[in-house]
Amino acid sequence: MIFNTDQIPSGHPAWGIPATIAWLLFSFLLGTVVATLVFAALQGDRASTFTYDGVVITIGAFASVPVQVGVLSYAAMLRHWAPAGYLALNRPRPGEIVFAVLCIIAFIIASDLLLVVSGRALVPSYQIEAYQSAKDAGWLIGLLLAVIIVAPIGEEIAFRGFLYRGLVRPGYEKLTIVVIATAWALLHIQYDWLGMVQIFAAGLLLGWVRWASRSTTLTILMHVMINVEAMIETAIKAEGLF
Repeated sequence: MIFNTDQIPSGHPAWGIPATIAWLLFSFLLGTVVATLVFAALQGDRASTFTYDGVVITIGAFASVPVQVGVLSYAAMLRHWAPAGYLALNRPRPGEIVFAVLCIIAFIIASDLLLVVSGRALVPSYQIEAYQSAKDAGWLIGLLLAVIIVAPIGEEIAFRGFLYRGLVRPGYEKLTIVVIATAWALLHIQYDWLGMVQIFAAGLLLGWVRWASRSTTLTILMHVMINVEAMIETAIKAEGLF
């Protein structure tokens, strides 16, 4: 079923700004609590010497994202919306998909060139650490799925889906895109300042596509592409192929 994602059900507007932020923070908190409990149950006796442990990242993503999505879907239903409609999980048009893919390819090329010109490594050390620790523990496939599939779904539903729906107001779409891109960039504290600038730029691109296409599904696809490219480069570096 294809939803008109910006059509508000009669008499049932989206959550206001304070409630939207509260629901989002609650979903993150509950997801973190559940992920901590799951990790304790599965790996409680496992000692880690890694700051960015691939096993922790994997379990955290698989345990927390369904909780977060569930909470936000429930919040949408409380406003008498279908969750898919509230979160803009519709089917983008073929032309939109092609355009989005071309935008991401251009963004990835520009980002890598910027890193090369600035003398920085294409692959941050924390990504190598997460990859290697997951591989050593036999969790590499899980890490790849968590980073490439689970994390993009969770982050896009939270930021370009739920948060966008609650924050956007007619005439203030650009401001909403900037605010959400800023919040999303601040979430990625593992990066240096240039990395966070790149995350912010990616957030602006994803936010613009969300506004233009009215589809969070499309931004999920774009986010997946970004993470696929990052993990390919990480694997090549970690395996000593260049």
